[in-house]
Amino acid sequence: MPGLFDIDLPPRIDVSELIDDANQPYADLRASMRDVRRVNRFLGGTSAAARQTGRWLRAERAVSQTGRTITFLDVATGTCDIPEAVLYQARRAGVNVRIAGLDYSAPILRCARERVADKTDLRLLRADAFRLPFADASFDYVLCSLAFHHFSPEQCVTALHEMERVARRGWLVNDLRRAWSAWALIRIVMALAGANRLTHHDAPASVLRAYTPAEMLEMARQIGLKPGRDCRLRRSHFYRITLIRDKNAGAR
Repeated sequence: MPGLFDIDLPPRIDVSELIDDANQPYADLRASMRDVRRVNRFLGGTSAAARQTGRWLRAERAVSQTGRTITFLDVATGTCDIPEAVLYQARRAGVNVRIAGLDYSAPILRCARERVADKTDLRLLRADAFRLPFADASFDYVLCSLAFHHFSPEQCVTALHEMERVARRGWLVNDLRRAWSAWALIRIVMALAGANRLTHHDAPASVLRAYTPAEMLEMARQIGLKPGRDCRLRRSHFYRITLIRDKNAGAR
């Protein structure tokens, strides 16, 4: 007899998302990205990543020399809600940070530049998550939020390998967890929130494209990591999961 989680688990359905179509009207894309920021803020996407970045920053403050700058790379940065959260945390912690936000979509980078043009400690560039244009160990920490469900399983493994390569101290991947109940919840939220037409289509599609905790841990294994020793997976409210690699602390 199937368990509750088995009943709640749909097959992965790789439905294309409208936000990945660069030919969509820019006004709709910008409105959809605004919806994504709101959903991240209120349904835990930003906080799921920020809990770990806050731990890293506090640890760096405790052991680093005064004035050392901690570097972050945010892969598939969208409109930079995660980098903005890190900058806020760094100011509160009294830590110097410098962040690079990377995205492959030119229209999305345009949205990001409109929002964060005044931030001198955050630079944006267009590049491919599967071929990061940086040398080994170029950044202290590498982040990737709400992007893996856009990738195939093979692409996810490639992206993880690249993140492992360029991160000196650690990385995290924050994304949705696939579940029928999550699909139903986001459809209700979209109906009540008056979201843009792109978001109405893409939000439920994102849930069906997302990965399970077991699938995420298998990706880590495929780049040579042992879950529980080299990395760990944390579940958060509203169907969020975060895969965390801390090269200094192991799986603590």
